[in-house]
Amino acid sequence: MNKIMFAFVLASASAMAQQPQMPQMPQMPNLDELFMKQFDANQDGKVSKDEFLKPTVEQFDHMDSNHDGALDAAEVKAFNDEMQKRVQELQRQMQQHGIQGMPGMPKR
Repeated sequence: MNKIMFAFVLASASAMAQQPQMPQMPQMPNLDELFMKQFDANQDGKVSKDEFLKPTVEQFDHMDSNHDGALDAAEVKAFNDEMQKRVQELQRQMQQHGIQGMPGMPKR
């Protein structure tokens, strides 16, 4: 009986080794680490309020094309158009490299 069981296990292992391997999915990045890397500018292991708000302030300054300290409808539209172009370019690059979307994201 033990010989039969050993032969079965051996045959199963051999069959599994001959199966085509599934491609490895890219590992999702650790979101905590990404957050800290993006916001912890002085790398002290903490994100201050100023560090957290800095990207927002920089984005506001980028959007405020006439530098009057306020955003009008035209500046918001220009920013949204710019973002849409960036997303389309990213999608084009992903398709060019054979990437059809992010895992877990719905397809449009």
